[in-house]
Amino acid sequence: MRKFFFLGLFSLLLLTSCGSKEQAAGSSNNAESTIYIISTNDMHASIDAFPELATLINEYERRGEVVVVDSGDRVTGNAYVDDAEPTGMPIIELMNRVGYDVVTLGNHEFDKGLDALKTMVTGSKFKWVCANVTTTEGKQLFDQYATLDIDGVKLGFAGIVDTDSDGYPLGNKSVYQDLKFENDIDCAKRIIQKIAENHDFVVLLSHMGLTMDSRLAERSNKCDWIAGGHSHDRICERRGTMQISQNNKDLRFVTVAKLAINDGEITAVEYEQVDMSKIEEDSATRNLVDSIKLADPKLNEVIARANKAATRDGVANLSVESLMEYPYEGGFKPEVCFYHYGGVRLSSLAEGDVRRVEILNNDPFLSTIYIGAMTGAEIRKFILDKYNSGTAEKPDKESHYPYFRSNIPYQLVLDTEPAEAPDAKDIRWELDDERSYRVAMCNYIAESYIDKTLVANKLHDTKVLVREAMLRHITQFGDRGYTPNNNIFQTEIKGE
Repeated sequence: MRKFFFLGLFSLLLLTSCGSKEQAAGSSNNAESTIYIISTNDMHASIDAFPELATLINEYERRGEVVVVDSGDRVTGNAYVDDAEPTGMPIIELMNRVGYDVVTLGNHEFDKGLDALKTMVTGSKFKWVCANVTTTEGKQLFDQYATLDIDGVKLGFAGIVDTDSDGYPLGNKSVYQDLKFENDIDCAKRIIQKIAENHDFVVLLSHMGLTMDSRLAERSNKCDWIAGGHSHDRICERRGTMQISQNNKDLRFVTVAKLAINDGEITAVEYEQVDMSKIEEDSATRNLVDSIKLADPKLNEVIARANKAATRDGVANLSVESLMEYPYEGGFKPEVCFYHYGGVRLSSLAEGDVRRVEILNNDPFLSTIYIGAMTGAEIRKFILDKYNSGTAEKPDKESHYPYFRSNIPYQLVLDTEPAEAPDAKDIRWELDDERSYRVAMCNYIAESYIDKTLVANKLHDTKVLVREAMLRHITQFGDRGYTPNNNIFQTEIKGE
């Protein structure tokens, strides 16, 4: 591999730009050669997938030159990474080990703050690029793109992070107070236009999501490949003049571009999406992963016993129960609790011993709990607004199903149009529109789906972590063990 060895420096806690660096050219007299570009995205700290990734990279290195790139969200999803000291560094250690070359930012790279981001950048033996993030004074934080010159071919890699949430990456906006973000698709169009002028092959490492990537492909022909992330789609296909790929999440798939080179010119490009479940483990990388998982014995401590297996719906109910039963200051006792289904990160919980790391993994975002009071009508509004959200221009993949799980059973009454994805027109439940209810919910709901004025006047952040409430709730069952409730209490019915 031809590697960047790049040490990022922060100024005022932020990374300063060092300018684009060009790798020394390989021999252009090499008549025929092959370059393989391996693309990943949204690994979310899935360290157990790295032994297979190491095997794949080693196999392609036996065939030709290899470049390994990533399109963001390397952290947030696994306590072995997110709760490490320093946070995030186990995934960086593994990425250094297998040989990454260029990465861009995902929204979750900001989750633990700029100091944590600084630590990850300075510990990396690969290049970080992102064109649309600057300080509030307009100072570029990262190089906008990177150049690799291999066998006489100039490869350009630009990076873009999403501006999904009111002009910022999706996440806690308090982290972004010293930062400014240019609109993702506008910046992407501009930067690929720029580097297309003097590069032979242009790759956009995009953390915009498939909808925005597809829109960019309709508006520009200056990019050869959009190696995408953020929306967790699985795709590898041609859109206009561009190839678009995305590999779901958790390193379940990777995309490999094969560039055939003859006398310094690209003569053919092929793409393949690899199912990583079919790849054998590299034993040395497995040993490193196992050592990472043993580094903090407290994470592996058995804290409870599950009397039966929990489905994802059962884990959602556990989350709601934990908010209901937490002993809030002042003796506050919620009547109605909500948890968003997208925040339930455990797909299941096995029968038997429950380790601390599993509960922490269910909420890797350090979500806090908001409490306060809302009327039945105010609750009704945010549920219906979310269910009916999204437009043809920007669809919301987390709408049109019961997204908010609650201790209160309810039925979403569906309209009849459009037949393929009808909106909800009403909710059937026992709540009274006029009555005020004591409520508790995770901060993501309060900050993302409820009117800001209502939140400011009627709700407040307890600063109690959801994971703390879950740990307390499941451990209190002791020798009796915890019996999950896998029932679904929020459903849809056809309107009359």
